[in-house]
Amino acid sequence: MIIVLVIIGLDYYQQDKKHEGTLSANGYVDTIKHRFAKQQVERDAKAAEREREKLWKAGAKPYLPASTKRWSRFELTDTDNEAVATAISKYAMTPLVSSISNTAELMSLTNSGKDGILRKLSKTGAVYGQGEEIAWFDISLKPESARNTLAGIALSRQQNFMDHAVIKKGFAVIDGVAFIEITQDTTSPTESLAYRKITGRIGIDEEVVLRLHTNASDASIREILGAVDYAALNALLTYPSPVVGQGISVTLARQPEVAEKMDRLYSKMKMVQEKTTNEKLKNLDFAAVMVNTMTASGFNSEGLMDITGGEVFENQDVLQIGYGRAQKLLLDADIRRAALEYGAEMDTGLVNDAIELDAAANDSAPEQDAPGFFDRLKDKLPAFDASEPKPAAAKPATNNQPVRVHKGGVGSGCAKVGSIKRCSVTGQ
Repeated sequence: MIIVLVIIGLDYYQQDKKHEGTLSANGYVDTIKHRFAKQQVERDAKAAEREREKLWKAGAKPYLPASTKRWSRFELTDTDNEAVATAISKYAMTPLVSSISNTAELMSLTNSGKDGILRKLSKTGAVYGQGEEIAWFDISLKPESARNTLAGIALSRQQNFMDHAVIKKGFAVIDGVAFIEITQDTTSPTESLAYRKITGRIGIDEEVVLRLHTNASDASIREILGAVDYAALNALLTYPSPVVGQGISVTLARQPEVAEKMDRLYSKMKMVQEKTTNEKLKNLDFAAVMVNTMTASGFNSEGLMDITGGEVFENQDVLQIGYGRAQKLLLDADIRRAALEYGAEMDTGLVNDAIELDAAANDSAPEQDAPGFFDRLKDKLPAFDASEPKPAAAKPATNNQPVRVHKGGVGSGCAKVGSIKRCSVTGQ
């Protein structure tokens, strides 16, 4: 009893100091309730994050549409099926580059040939058929790029090159996800695609990537894409998009244009990331590069040391948060534009919110072109200030993770931001 009273007395003394000596007995009881509630929130948040990580590791195949009255679904390993055989021979199916985890897996895929690639693809996709229409639909999870190793930077740049080496046009915006149709691969300029190639993304850097190769019509493609639970896919991300799975509707006529704007926003945000990469390459700390090369376990391994020795700061969380905010600004601006141009009957509060957010991006004139919108938009978002992001934007208030500095050991100057540990070899 004496020990308990002493502990309570010390705790009361500490809490009273925080309240400048004005803490009453009832007030002290309230602080106990508040601290217990805070701990419960933190425990719930940790449990939710563990569940998210578990679902992420399980992959996105469970979210593929099931067979319907019109569409039959087939596994890629069922090579005797006519629809599967057609998809394999005509649709140029390949695993997402970032889904290959390390050199050993890459060599295994190379040595196992077509059968090995099909087994890899069967973990993320399936074939759908109805009559003459056949579609390969794949949903892959792209982990956050390991941009603290040379292998990770090279992989990221390869992906960016492949994304830009195409001619594309907007196709649709479904539940907040922009889908782009790729009409030409510029690495093979003399050959046109013999099938339709549709791509959609949720998030940036850490992404859910949806790919559809098909000979189907627009209506049939929309039917397949419309059967996906985008809210569930969005929840797999560390920073879910604020526009995906929220029931945001874009008129059919405007969907291609809006999809192109959203794709242009994605490309501009990737350019921000590439600008930081250039600075990192100019300021390499070769001792740190050697340490990361020897300790990194795969293409997506982040490494122990900051490869610039602390010269170039990069926080990918800021990029993801900024991209989500920019998407919301863009779609809200389009809602306002549609209301003004077409006089659509919309909820007044929604339109007013769109006007306020639109004004925040300085896009008060709906007739202005897209480049002007993006030029002003980047001034409003912390992710575009790659050299010195604002600390408050690094994490949402509900998931605040302070930086913890660790002393001692190799690279004594280390800091941890979220799940990433940054160290300088020199300890500075």
